[in-house]
Amino acid sequence: MSNLVFYDLETTGRGESQKKTRHGQWDQILQVGAILCDENLIEKDRFEIKCSLNKTLIPNPSALLVNNLSMTTIRNTNDISSYQLMCKMLNKFKEWGRAIYIGFNSIEFDEEFLRNSFFQNLQNPYFTQINGNQRADALNIARASSVFHPTSLKILDIKKQFSLENLAKANNIDHSNAHDAMADVETTIDICRIIKKKAPELWIRSLETSSKNDVSNYVQDRDILCHHEAYYGKVYTYVTTHIGSYHNQNKAEINLFFDLKRDPRELLDLSRAELKQLNSDSKTKFLRTRRFNRHPIFMEKDYAMSFPQYESIGMNELNQRANILKNNHDFKMKVLDWHQDENENFEQKESQLDPFWEESLYSMGFASNKDKILMEKFHASDWGQKNIISEEFEQEGYKYFAKKIIYEHDSSLLLDNVRGLIERDISKKLISSNTEKWLTIPEAFAAVDDLRDEYSEDKDKLAFLEDYNNNLEEMYKEFESRLLTS
Repeated sequence: MSNLVFYDLETTGRGESQKKTRHGQWDQILQVGAILCDENLIEKDRFEIKCSLNKTLIPNPSALLVNNLSMTTIRNTNDISSYQLMCKMLNKFKEWGRAIYIGFNSIEFDEEFLRNSFFQNLQNPYFTQINGNQRADALNIARASSVFHPTSLKILDIKKQFSLENLAKANNIDHSNAHDAMADVETTIDICRIIKKKAPELWIRSLETSSKNDVSNYVQDRDILCHHEAYYGKVYTYVTTHIGSYHNQNKAEINLFFDLKRDPRELLDLSRAELKQLNSDSKTKFLRTRRFNRHPIFMEKDYAMSFPQYESIGMNELNQRANILKNNHDFKMKVLDWHQDENENFEQKESQLDPFWEESLYSMGFASNKDKILMEKFHASDWGQKNIISEEFEQEGYKYFAKKIIYEHDSSLLLDNVRGLIERDISKKLISSNTEKWLTIPEAFAAVDDLRDEYSEDKDKLAFLEDYNNNLEEMYKEFESRLLTS
């Protein structure tokens, strides 16, 4: 794979003052920065774009403070809509050809945001994993470097030591324009250049595990694997052997690994219940889980002797333990069956309300061939024709998203009754006084009050928040008026 695309998103969500789970279902991308590099991390092209705020959501004030994008700016000064941003970005990515897509903390955040944004704009949500594309995470690579090649990247001994800002500071990288999408991309590339130069083996391995199939092939060929996991900012190392895989209640494949710190001979004759009890205690836990499609980084077993807790066991004993597990099919099946049975018997608590289309990325399944063709036709047509096509989708969810796209562009293109339904739905959602899955205006007002207290001595931030609050009051009156006159 010769092409690498480094990218970053600035969004309306993920503000520190709101603890809602947000992966783009109820938010939008505001800015994209992306740089195409060759295999030597030499820049070949770049792409940057911003868009205006959708009419159907409220941005988190904390997120806008971090992004330094004022409410007035995103509501009034950008000509490009969210839909147009997604189309232009996807066209550029397609122009660049097959690539490994790399962001900083992208697997946990940017990738989920991309998926939901593509989905709601009638594009293939899995673009970074299809047609030869792969994905990796620079944060994951940086964490791996700290344990497998600890002298390659300098790490500050402070809280949030693996944040982009702190890594830049520790390694003398200029990051003065932090949280601008393109500036974050440039900093991510600089960090990767350091790792590539000082830990070339790790860099190669990190790219070789950017696809699920490649990870699976690597793991199947080895009895012992070294890898890392991060919890609350700390990085831990493990030496394991692969047990097998099962599917969780969401149909995702989960791979189980036996931690070779534990002697498997002590566990072979235990019952499923006893094994489950042992594994539920952090002090006696013997299983680790990894998802092969989330860029796990596995290293050769030689690294095991670099980790004190495994060095004390010795390589000969680790090999024996791995061999015992390899040849004990019954034990492996006991462990796998226990996990599979638990997930098959898992009873999903269904909501009494119909699910929202915004949250149906995974439950809706893949688009039919007819709907795929209609999506392409929708994108290629003028706005008048888009309205006609929107009625032809087989899946009601795609009809819903198509109408929302048209409404954002020019609501007058919709029939009066359709436009009225959308406006009433938006108004009810955004001025709701209940705790909702999305950010409501009452919640946003409360968040502003909290931020004013936090930044009481910062005139610039207070002015920023005042601008946000003024816009929020205007929006509230507009939504309230719609409900009163409907």
